[in-house]
Amino acid sequence: MAPQTAEDFVEAGSACAELIANPKSWINRRVETVEMLSQEETRRRVSIDFTLSAEQRDRLTTRHGLTVPISVLSKRPLRNFDLRDEDEGARPILGSADNRELALIALVRAAHDALGEPPPDDRVDAITADLQQIVFSDEALAVETLEAFVEAAESGDEMRAAVWGDGACRSMLRTFATDYVLFVALPLNGPARRVIKYSYGEDFPLEPPRARRTDAYSPSELLWRLRNPDRTWFLIDCPEAWRAASFHMEIAIPEELRIARAELARFEPGNGGDGIADLGETDTDVNRSALYAATPIEPHEDVRAYVEIVSEREGQAIRAALTAFAVAALLWLGWASRLDARAPGAAVSLLLAGGAVVSGFAAATGYHIIVDKILRSRRRALVLVVVCALTASASLAMEVPSRRPLEIWLVAAILCSLAAARLGWSAVRAAR
Repeated sequence: MAPQTAEDFVEAGSACAELIANPKSWINRRVETVEMLSQEETRRRVSIDFTLSAEQRDRLTTRHGLTVPISVLSKRPLRNFDLRDEDEGARPILGSADNRELALIALVRAAHDALGEPPPDDRVDAITADLQQIVFSDEALAVETLEAFVEAAESGDEMRAAVWGDGACRSMLRTFATDYVLFVALPLNGPARRVIKYSYGEDFPLEPPRARRTDAYSPSELLWRLRNPDRTWFLIDCPEAWRAASFHMEIAIPEELRIARAELARFEPGNGGDGIADLGETDTDVNRSALYAATPIEPHEDVRAYVEIVSEREGQAIRAALTAFAVAALLWLGWASRLDARAPGAAVSLLLAGGAVVSGFAAATGYHIIVDKILRSRRRALVLVVVCALTASASLAMEVPSRRPLEIWLVAAILCSLAAARLGWSAVRAAR
């Protein structure tokens, strides 16, 4: 094979323009698996199934081998990044300098095609400087540069209007403002159809998206939490879902959890968790969700997975409710019997309080951090039961504030009954 030259690198960058702008034309299938590790971190595994023609393979040949723009990643550091082929062999990626050079060549090539007639050199230099800023800069500066570029295009700048008005250029500009292209180097003698897999860790808040902290107490959110105790929902962003002819997503959760509902949906900016259109069938009551986009996804469309998860511990929900009802019943009976510290009821009530402590915390404890987060509300209700039982028992045993602390027992009975009602509703919903 003849040695590679700088012209070959430019040719490969130019060939990448169409591949980056129109990924559906050569990427057959994209599968993303999101594994929930904790309430703050996930592991995302991505599998890309693609096919390149002989002409495309020839044009993408560089000094690194077959250089393919396999995907895009956000402009931020990635943890534990790993890249492999279909045989699980590790594959190299391009360095940042070559990566940015290829991306800039692709973008400049697309802009040149959009302009048609060669413009004056000084105008070309000005636009090239903007394109370089968008590709090379971090997300904040790149987005700012793109916004200024679009504003100039809409204000009558003919050259920038021509570039922004071209579909391929617009797609690439929006991509490079927030992301960078992941180029993978493959052997030249490989098959036309390949599968590349990569994975990385990312921060992930396991909670509903809220613009303000007060949104957690909005009427709709409170009603949802009332109807779905011991359950939480969240959204998983799928910004690259449109970059393949077929998109699938799998969601893996810890063994102690169950996915109550999961679906892919289109969203609009700023509408929180309200999807505007479902993309496929909904998964319900599964331990591992497999979602599929049954309808086409438009370029740069905001696609997210809506997920509701619950704890598998239905039996413990029932035991927690029975414990709370038993304590509440005994508190009401104690209050109705007109307490007397000279009777053995004090010792019995202390024994009851001890049993409530043991039973309550045993029912509320989770072995996984996500389970603990979901059961936080149940744990608070059980803590209230324990406090009521201990307070009532101590007031009777120590004769505080009197030998018959009826007021304390009445308040404890009311609070414990409210907690029991909450736990009972949780047990009823868990059994459905």
